[in-house]
Amino acid sequence: MVINLDIANFTVHKVLVDSGSSADIIFKSVVDKMGLENARLEPVKTPLIGFGGSEVASLGVIGLPVSMDEEPKCKTLMVKFLVVDTPFAYNVILGRPGLNLFRAVISTYHMKIKFPTENGIGEVACNQKEARKCYKLWLKRESGQKKRKVGEDAEPRPYETEHMKPMTNTRLCSSYKTSKEKRPR
Repeated sequence: MVINLDIANFTVHKVLVDSGSSADIIFKSVVDKMGLENARLEPVKTPLIGFGGSEVASLGVIGLPVSMDEEPKCKTLMVKFLVVDTPFAYNVILGRPGLNLFRAVISTYHMKIKFPTENGIGEVACNQKEARKCYKLWLKRESGQKKRKVGEDAEPRPYETEHMKPMTNTRLCSSYKTSKEKRPR
């Protein structure tokens, strides 16, 4: 789901809401465009591991105010983002930590995020046009890379012809004591 968010008084487009992500991520290019390139980042020692198992180095953590929805149901909270310097189709990834901070619920049926506020339930709608653009951009980026087949780099396994064989002295036995007992149908 792709939404727009107000982050540090900037409207940020192409925010990927990813309930599978264990981190909230903002990309360095976005931080630079906000004029925060000289902001002091808290150091992080833990590497960020992507879905494919690739490791991405984080430049540090930055806390930024994030606002969802409009007044009177606006909610603003400080979210700690990992700053990453890598090309990506999105500007920000809002993961489980940010979603939990807002106590947000994702409704894929309604294509909205809903969250409690002091004045009722706030909501942010999905930007489907932006989501399609990001998806096309990602596909274009991926198509430029060499396509590989699954298991292409794996060693071939020799076929085993041996299978388990029953013991030579086997006999058939019934699990019922007598034929008078009722059997399940």
